[in-house]
Amino acid sequence: MAEEVQIEIIAPADGHGTMPFRLGDVELDKKFGDLHPLLNSVDRLRKEWKFQFKLIRHEWGQAHFLTMLTGLLAFFLGAVSGELFDGGDAEVSGIGGLSSLSGFVFFQIIVSSILWVWFFIQITVNFPIMRGHIINVIIIWCSIFASQIMLHVNSPGFPADANLGDALGGVILTAVGCFFTYFFWKAVAETRDLHVKEHHVHTDVRVMEEAMTEHSLYSWSAMLVMWVVVLIINGWSGSHFIADRNVSDYPIYAIHLFTGVILIYLIMHILWLPQRMLGDGTRVQTRAAAAATADLLMDGVILTAEGFCPSCNESAPISLNESGETVVDCSSDDCSRRGPAGKLCEGCGENFPSRYTCTSCGINSPAADYIPDSEAW
Repeated sequence: MAEEVQIEIIAPADGHGTMPFRLGDVELDKKFGDLHPLLNSVDRLRKEWKFQFKLIRHEWGQAHFLTMLTGLLAFFLGAVSGELFDGGDAEVSGIGGLSSLSGFVFFQIIVSSILWVWFFIQITVNFPIMRGHIINVIIIWCSIFASQIMLHVNSPGFPADANLGDALGGVILTAVGCFFTYFFWKAVAETRDLHVKEHHVHTDVRVMEEAMTEHSLYSWSAMLVMWVVVLIINGWSGSHFIADRNVSDYPIYAIHLFTGVILIYLIMHILWLPQRMLGDGTRVQTRAAAAATADLLMDGVILTAEGFCPSCNESAPISLNESGETVVDCSSDDCSRRGPAGKLCEGCGENFPSRYTCTSCGINSPAADYIPDSEAW
C-alpha cells in the first residue's frame, strides 16, 4: 500500500505569522450542503464571511469606527431634513430652491458635504493601497444614484408607468456604474492572483491551490455585487420618496435610511479586505495596467518611488516590475536608464547597482530591503 503523502505548508516570512487565525481554521456548525450539493456555494459564502467578520472584530479599532461614524453622520445629515417632511415647494428649483432653504437646513447641507469629504479622506488613510480606486467608488456611487434620479424625472412612480425612451439616460448611467464596478473587481482579482504567484510560489501545486483558497475573493465578489444592488435600492427609494412631492410614503423613506447605513458599512468592508489580504506594499491594478507601468519604467518614461528606507522611512527611487524584480537607477552619471538590480544595463554596459545609499540618513542597504513587505496572509 502506498504511503500517504503529507503536504507541509511553510508560512513565508512576510508577515503571515501575524494572522490570529486563517480561513482554513474556520468551521461551520451546520452545513446547508448536507441537504443538497447545490447549497455548497452558500456554505462557502458563510465560511468566508464568518472568517472576515471574526477578523474585523479582532482587528478593527478606533480609526475604523470613527470613519464609519463620519460616514453615517454625513448620510443622515443629508437624508433627514424638515424640508422633506413638508413636501417642499414644487414651484422652485435649482439655485432658487437652494436660496429658499432655511438657515438650519442649509447648514446641514454644508456640514454633510464636509463630512462626506472627510469620510473619503479617512478611507484613503485606513486603506492606503485602495487609494487609487476611491475615484472609481465615487463614480460608481454618483452614476447609479444619478441614474435613479433621471429615471424618476418623467416617471415619478418608476418603475410603474415607465417609458423606455425616457429611461435611456438612466440606463446609460447604470451601465457606467456597472462598468466601473467590473473594472474595480478585475483590478483586485488580478492583483490577488499576482500576489499569490509571487509570495506563495511552491513546487507542489496542491500547496499553491491551498494558498489561492486562503486568498479567496468569492465572498468579497458577492459583497461587491450586493453593494451595487443596495446602491440601486437606496437611490431608487430616495428618488421615489420625493419624486411626487408626496411624503406620505414613509416605508419607502425608511428603506432609504436603512440601506444608507448598510452602504457605509459595505464600502468599508469592500475596501478593507484587499488591504488586509495584500498588505501596504501592494499596488492594486489590472495586469494590463501593471504591464504598461513596467514598460514605462523600463523605458525611463516614469519614475515610481515605491521604495522606502528601512532605517528612516524616507522614499527612494526603487520599485518592483511585473516580474517582481527590484528596479533601480543606473549608477553611471551619463546613463538615465532603469533596470533590475544586478543585471547589465544595455545603455552604458555597467551592471545596475544591487545596493542603494539613502540620501537622508546615509545607510547603505540591499536594494530589495527598500521595498516594503507587509503582506497579511
